[in-house]
Amino acid sequence: MKSHVVVTGGSGFLGSHFVRLLLKQGSCSVTNVDSLTYAGDPRRLADVADGKDYEFVRLDIASEDLVRQLLSERRPEAVVHFAAESHVTRSETDPDLFYRTNVKGTRVLLEAALAAGVRRFIHVSTDEVYGSILEGSFKESDKQEGTGSAASPYSKSKALADDLALSYAGKLEVVVVRPTNAFGPWQYPEKVFPRWVTRALQSQPILVWGDGLYVRQWLHAEDFAWAVDLVLREGVTGEAYNVGPVHEPEITNLAVARWLTGALGLDNGAIRMTAYDRPDHDRRYAVDASKIRELGWRSGDVWSQFEESLAWYRNNPNWWRSLIAEAESIYADAGAAGKDTAV
Repeated sequence: MKSHVVVTGGSGFLGSHFVRLLLKQGSCSVTNVDSLTYAGDPRRLADVADGKDYEFVRLDIASEDLVRQLLSERRPEAVVHFAAESHVTRSETDPDLFYRTNVKGTRVLLEAALAAGVRRFIHVSTDEVYGSILEGSFKESDKQEGTGSAASPYSKSKALADDLALSYAGKLEVVVVRPTNAFGPWQYPEKVFPRWVTRALQSQPILVWGDGLYVRQWLHAEDFAWAVDLVLREGVTGEAYNVGPVHEPEITNLAVARWLTGALGLDNGAIRMTAYDRPDHDRRYAVDASKIRELGWRSGDVWSQFEESLAWYRNNPNWWRSLIAEAESIYADAGAAGKDTAV
């Protein structure tokens, strides 16, 4: 008999990649619970929506009675919790929404899972719970209690949710995963990689904030889906796992922008350095993912994955064109001409 897994936020960017992986494996049935905010899109899973092992339920995870009823009826073996408000810039203007979804929603799910006899609970966190680090890399044990060094309302809410999830480890088989900067097909164009790609494909400048030397570990969505599946099966209860690739040399935002101009055959003037720089813009994120590597996880070649992702956006304008106006509306630099950079 197949096991049953409830995935929250399964119509989102990362959640949809994980749902598709589970269904492809064929070892379990999936209930996708998603409230379909601006970032949730059923089209991400249109190719599997009619399958006998897939069910969609539209539901706000902070709705206590409805969540409890759902888990009581479905009695899943596991809950994999992706659902979250996830954009730093949006959190600056509506922090209460982020705390409601990310903290209260996580508590509601944990309580409902406990009441329904759910065995395993995987909580998707973020590397931003550690804050910025200028040298070296964070191990899982470096997470400070509470908000710690988290800078934005988004990362603070996720830091609190991270602690909350782990506090249930004596009652549920709770495991936390902390991914780095994700990218790939179907990512909403508010995020930096699809924003730059879609702007470039519309002959608009690639807007790079500050000096462009912010460092991130770039994690492909399918690599992360594999990591979550691995932790679901083999992760140790009460433990957290960093998930991020190793880039040698490290990759700055400006390096990604320069790669994109080269991949599209654009000249240097396509990159514009803008005076705008996001508040609480952490300089460098870096995590040590050796713990999950010991379970056998590996990441793919990031430059090949950038190329494949670029090709996906180039081939799917009907999906992203209608999203651009809303995605750009949150940015103070959206109409900025900026200045040509020397590259």
